[in-house]
Amino acid sequence: MSFKPIFAIAIVGLFFGCASKEEEKLLSDFAQQKHHFGQIQQTQQVTIVQNNRVSALISALYLNSKTDSSVSKKYEKFIIGIYSDDDIVPTSMLNGKDAISITKLESDDSRIEGIPLKTRWNRYYMASFLHDDANKMILKVSLGHLGQRELIFLKVANLENIQE
Repeated sequence: MSFKPIFAIAIVGLFFGCASKEEEKLLSDFAQQKHHFGQIQQTQQVTIVQNNRVSALISALYLNSKTDSSVSKKYEKFIIGIYSDDDIVPTSMLNGKDAISITKLESDDSRIEGIPLKTRWNRYYMASFLHDDANKMILKVSLGHLGQRELIFLKVANLENIQE
């Protein structure tokens, strides 16, 4: 009779021991990827289609002080990725206001390393705007004769803003 309780305690201990190691590994992996997950949530992509052909792919990553400590609260910053056969430098507006600067990032720039969904074929630009208090931000990216597209970003998730 004393064998059953000891056996039951050993089995329960074995399960808790294994679950604990797996849980620690999962939490460790999540902690390492948390920054990456945050950036994926702040990334939008659109295409420009001409004559039933994709002529450009535009991606934009919103950098904010909550996800990137190097970003000042005085500015709104975006990394804009452009994939196109034409070598056109983008122009952009945020909520109707022109960018204060758009700088091409070199392929070895460390800011590109952390971008989710990046490709080696894209050209990347850092677009800076003065701080905007609006929760909903409309980033308009223009590529000359190829056209322009709008990408919508929310500073704070709010379903009412999405339904506008």
